Amino acid sequence: MRSSRLRWGLAVGLGLMGALACTTGGPSNPTSANSESRDAMTAAKASLDLFSGREALSWALSDEESRALRDAVLALPRGSRPIPDVGLGYRGFEVAWEGGAHARVFHDVIEYTESGRTVLLEDSARQLEQRLLAGARPHLTPELFTAVEAQVRSTTP
Repeated sequence: MRSSRLRWGLAVGLGLMGALACTTGGPSNPTSANSESRDAMTAAKASLDLFSGREALSWALSDEESRALRDAVLALPRGSRPIPDVGLGYRGFEVAWEGGAHARVFHDVIEYTESGRTVLLEDSARQLEQRLLAGARPHLTPELFTAVEAQVRSTTP
């Protein structure tokens, strides 16, 4: 009798510990991170993935740009399509936040990674890509900006 009570108590205790671990292990969905986590990730770097075999062109985002961009990413609905492998040429933008979160943006698909979890998001209006293109303008020659802009406006990858 005592042995079965001990086993039952142990099983209940382990079950409660498991449930507690599941609820305190952080957000199961990276896009549901709390505001404290979002505020901590103000420093970010954006880059344009354009040239094969050469380092991507990158620039720092202001704290305000970084926060606004991250909030825009986190507000997007879930998607199901991965970023296509387009080979050479324009392959989209990337944003890396100081806290470790990372987003790849290509046309209407966003691949967002935080805390080791990756989710696919959809931006049917392609506002993030447009926002990143506008931010890239001061860092590109006029000719290069025009070429990238044509790729961003293209309806096919």
